[in-house]
Amino acid sequence: MDTHDVLARISIFERLTPSDLDVLAKLWSIRTLRQGEVLFSKGETGNSMYVIEEGALEIFVPVGSSVNEVRVSVLQAGEFVGELSLLDGLPRTATARAMKPTRLLKMKREDFVELLLKRPAVAVSMVSEIGKRLRSTNELVSSLASKNVNVEIEERLSFGDRMADKLAQFGGSWGFIFSFFFFIFLWMTLNSMQLIFKPFDEFPYIFLNLILNCLAAIQAPIIMMSQNRAQAKDRLRSDLDYQVNVKSELMIQQLHTKMDELRNADLQTLYALREDIARLQEHLDELQQQKNGRTKSKGR
Repeated sequence: MDTHDVLARISIFERLTPSDLDVLAKLWSIRTLRQGEVLFSKGETGNSMYVIEEGALEIFVPVGSSVNEVRVSVLQAGEFVGELSLLDGLPRTATARAMKPTRLLKMKREDFVELLLKRPAVAVSMVSEIGKRLRSTNELVSSLASKNVNVEIEERLSFGDRMADKLAQFGGSWGFIFSFFFFIFLWMTLNSMQLIFKPFDEFPYIFLNLILNCLAAIQAPIIMMSQNRAQAKDRLRSDLDYQVNVKSELMIQQLHTKMDELRNADLQTLYALREDIARLQEHLDELQQQKNGRTKSKGR
């Protein structure tokens, strides 16, 4: 697949005309990564955008030391990363690392700016798609990750799922056990009173055994359906917990960064004050020496 076809499949380029894609395809260069190789690190000055042609990239944020990492996302073939660097050229906000041998298309910011000056229509299309991506990201970040798992599962249940849960809930209750024993006792009593009428299911109650076997055969898959939904609920709870942990770690890291910036600002202020005090002390010493000199001259 050539560069033109790869770019045509990318969301921010899919609205471009074939002629614009032909011009855009000439701006890209090839870059390959080995498994585990870092494409860019957090804090580096960004000046390029990348499109994954083959392989996969892991996007993560280092927390504290380089050993601790918080995975943000995993990008597969056909996805892109670093598009904001084409617009602002600011430092990277995360680190990208190849999860397997990866082949990338790379475009530098200087070439992109030159293209926009020549073809403003490309800028309108790309900025529109980037805006949509930023909007969705902003909604994801601003929304609370600590959602109610029960509400999330309840919204996804069908009528059959609700019925299965009700039956499984009744089948695991004392009401079912008492009803079951009452039914068995009533059945055996009625089919043991041979003096009044002819029993319809004489001992050893073969028809009753058939009913019980059918009940067990139906009850087992219903209970399994309910257990599967319980497992789905646990998985959803784990995903939500993971989102909460990611947001918490990122917020803690941002707080640490802000605290370091405030501390550095305070230290710079203290150093400046110390220098001012030192200069003021020198000035006072000079004034004191001048005063002493004038006093000595008058004494003579």
